[in-house]
Amino acid sequence: MVRVALGNFSAYARGVARKSDLNHYSETQLRHPETDIENPRSRRKIVVAADYKDERPWVLSGVRCKELGLFEIAHLGVAEMLAPYEVVRSNQSGAFFMACLSGQGQIWVDGRWRTISAGQACLQPAGIRNSFRIGRSKRWDFCWVRFSGGVRSNTIFRASSPVLSDFDGEPLRAAITGLIAELKGAKVSRRNHQWIELAYDYVRSFAGSFRGDPRVQRLWDEVHGRLDFAWDTQSLARQSGLSFEHLRRLCLQEIGRTPMNHLTHLRIQQAIRFISESDDKLAVIARKVGFANGNSFSSAFKKLTGHAPSHFRGEV
Repeated sequence: MVRVALGNFSAYARGVARKSDLNHYSETQLRHPETDIENPRSRRKIVVAADYKDERPWVLSGVRCKELGLFEIAHLGVAEMLAPYEVVRSNQSGAFFMACLSGQGQIWVDGRWRTISAGQACLQPAGIRNSFRIGRSKRWDFCWVRFSGGVRSNTIFRASSPVLSDFDGEPLRAAITGLIAELKGAKVSRRNHQWIELAYDYVRSFAGSFRGDPRVQRLWDEVHGRLDFAWDTQSLARQSGLSFEHLRRLCLQEIGRTPMNHLTHLRIQQAIRFISESDDKLAVIARKVGFANGNSFSSAFKKLTGHAPSHFRGEV
């Protein structure tokens, strides 16, 4: 793991100031398996599952809660982060949800940085490179829910779940701070469970929050069931009953991806499940999820997840 020690913060800050191209710097950071760069004046409040093992200091400082495990949540919390701040997780084992409360940050989605602002949220599935940073802002406030791997983490998504969309994060922040207050006070298990259930429900509602043209949601449900079909712009438009440009605008608005990017996302997520749960050869899996050949499959897979397909089978 690459970590900037608190005592070296000033030296680090001077080093960043000398770099004229922030994007080039961050691309370099993304090549590291794990990165934690943090201003020591930043603050966070965190609740961690009782059985969750992680030696990072900010995790160890969290309040432990056994009820989180019932919802397959590894940790959740509220953060007030000051620049510089950057995190890279090379292969997150569970879904990650983040809601921006104020300020502005950037998240790594589909091979590029995307801006997330106040009143928006991002939902990333397991098995991909999860990276985020403040970027050019001075402060970024957000709350998050990090799932562990499991049924809830895998089934919280729908084919039309947004990666980046509008979301009021204040109710989620209230649920998290309510849980923290309960854990520091009476510690009544029933109330803990209720606060967590409320937080979980906010994430689940976002995952199923498609509110646009129902033809678009029906399209992605159909596509998800037929990923091996040779979908292209014309067939997606024809299946939806919309012009492709109209479909593209709706997908960007509601899902945060273009139709072809979302198609690739669905294919790679299904491929991860096949690789993890079956002994099929990678070439067979590539065909099952709609890739014409192994080279195009491997290229798209690595771009989206940061890893070669064999990584998810434990191969060298």
